Amino acid sequence: MNGIVNKRKEIEDKLEVVYDDEELTVVIAPEEDELKEVILNLLKEKPMDVKEIHSVLTNLASDEKIRKALYELAEEGTVIEDKKSKKFMLVGVTN
Repeated sequence: MNGIVNKRKEIEDKLEVVYDDEELTVVIAPEEDELKEVILNLLKEKPMDVKEIHSVLTNLASDEKIRKALYELAEEGTVIEDKKSKKFMLVGVTN
């Protein structure tokens, strides 16, 4: 769980902050291209399924946007989905 918190903090630190006080920070969610980069960075660490990716990106990207980005990356030949585990992984990377 701590790894997810660290990953999330790392991602949030790169996003534009629109409001910040002691109790709340509001950031602009990643755009489509930024989301693809975030997903690729997550997949560099290990293959992940949509649910795992969404657990890191909760409130930053919807399940639907994550799926769309993953399928576009698959069409581009950047990632592939293991049909058995339903996990996505970078093409040419062995874990």
